[in-house]
Amino acid sequence: MSGIYRTLRDQILSIWTANWTHTTVPVLWRENDPEPLPDPQTSPHFLRNEIVFGRERIRAFGGGQFSNERFKYGSVIVRVFASRALQTDDTQLDLLSDAEAVFRSQRVGELTFIGDVSGYDEDASVQPPEENGNWFMRGSLIVFEYRFVA
Repeated sequence: MSGIYRTLRDQILSIWTANWTHTTVPVLWRENDPEPLPDPQTSPHFLRNEIVFGRERIRAFGGGQFSNERFKYGSVIVRVFASRALQTDDTQLDLLSDAEAVFRSQRVGELTFIGDVSGYDEDASVQPPEENGNWFMRGSLIVFEYRFVA
C-alpha cells in the first residue's frame, strides 16, 4: 500500500500524461533527472517539473483518532528551459502556458488544482536562477490541495 506522497505523485503524473500534448519536448521530473541535460542544439526546449509537498491542516474534527478530515497542500513547479541560441522566449512562454493548462481547474478524486496558494507555497526561493549555462529558464508554481482522512 502506498502512502499519501506516492498517491499524490502518481495522480499528478497521471494528469500530466493524460493532458500534455507536446510529446517532442523532453519532460524531466525531479526524481528522474538524467545527466547530462539535453543538448540545446538538438532539443532547444525541455521541461523540468517538481512536486513539492506543503503544509497540512485539519478541516473537520469529530471522527476520533485517525478519523479526521485533512487537507494536504503542495505545488507542482514547472520550469521550461530554452536554448540561449534561440534568442527569443516565445515558444518557451507558450510551453509554460500549456504546462499550467494541464493542471488548471483539474479535479481527480480528492486532488484538486482549483484553490489558491496555501501560504507554504508563496516563497519563490525554490526557483533556480533564470540563466543556467546554455539555457534560459522560466518557471511557474501550480498549487494543489488533497483531501484525506487520517
